[in-house]
Amino acid sequence: MPSIRFEPQCTTPKALVIMFHGVGSSPKSLRSLAEYLHQHCSEIEVRVPVGFSPSPLNPKGFHWFDITDITEENRLDRVLDVMPAFDQLIRKEAQDAGVPLNKVILLGFSQGTIMSLEWFKQSRDAVAGIVGIAGRFAELPKQTPQCNAPICLIHGEQDSISDPAHAQQSYDRLSALNIKTELNLLADTGHKVTAAMHLLCRDFIQRHI
Repeated sequence: MPSIRFEPQCTTPKALVIMFHGVGSSPKSLRSLAEYLHQHCSEIEVRVPVGFSPSPLNPKGFHWFDITDITEENRLDRVLDVMPAFDQLIRKEAQDAGVPLNKVILLGFSQGTIMSLEWFKQSRDAVAGIVGIAGRFAELPKQTPQCNAPICLIHGEQDSISDPAHAQQSYDRLSALNIKTELNLLADTGHKVTAAMHLLCRDFIQRHI
């Protein structure tokens, strides 16, 4: 399964957006959002890599970490097991694009959001920002992370896969830790990426690159 890449309409990208799909899915699931951002943010490069392993949920899908017998107690350990590889992936994508890490925006959906937010907790280096759609922290941060990047949380209020209460809890905790965070709860929206989310992602990216 190939990754997806959209090059900027200029010689050197002003910024890089790396997008991470959900469990049991693939880069194709984020193609429409990637195309939209490419069309409306002409100076950025967009890359959508493939999850680390094939997913048992879908013969054509992948995941970043295994969710077999996943629980609240073991979720964080699953994430931390693959975090070194995730960190290496982010840095390699930035290096290949010729973009410094502080000009990179991480954009995740569902499990991709979990990985992005947990990377935020672990990293000593800052990125330009993080967009988390329909996801959560594996474990809420207990102290202010060294990666002091702005965060945009987007969640459908009718999401039956990932409880929107997680987005509110994340927003409350990040705000308490003085992390610049915005929360967008969308009515009548389930576990998916919508056109309204496209606009929110574009607005956040344009403000932080």
